[in-house]
Amino acid sequence: MKIQNKTFIITGGGSGLGAATAQVIVSAGGNVVLIDVNAAQGEAFAKQLGTQARFAKADVTNEADVNAAIALAVSSFGALNGAVN
Repeated sequence: MKIQNKTFIITGGGSGLGAATAQVIVSAGGNVVLIDVNAAQGEAFAKQLGTQARFAKADVTNEADVNAAIALAVSSFGALNGAVN
């Protein structure tokens, strides 16, 4: 899959495997929306990744939270191309 200029939502993206995945995607030229319940950690990590990253505080069991994260991806980067759970 070509990652450059593609946008991905990553659940648990503020730390651990989610954060590592986000780093790989951003390094390959992709964009990420990090979803996590830990706002302080998620926002700090998104800021560290730079302009190719956004953060959405969300509980993945809450449909409205997930829909808001999807809307953030589309409004920030023009599309959503994949999800990493």
